[in-house]
Amino acid sequence: MTVTVNAAECIGCRACAYAAPGVFRMVNRVSTVLPEPDESQYERAAGVALRCPVNAITVKK
Repeated sequence: MTVTVNAAECIGCRACAYAAPGVFRMVNRVSTVLPEPDESQYERAAGVALRCPVNAITVKK
């Protein structure tokens, strides 16, 4: 799974880190992807990407 967050577009709403803590964490008010995201969280991460209010998250299998 490849997960990316466009830091320039992220507004720091924290929804991704709350919904998928095995994949995302907040650093300096910007969402970041954990170094080794939990592969079992693919469906959750993909759902989070769809709900990102600024479409800053991309998830690929």
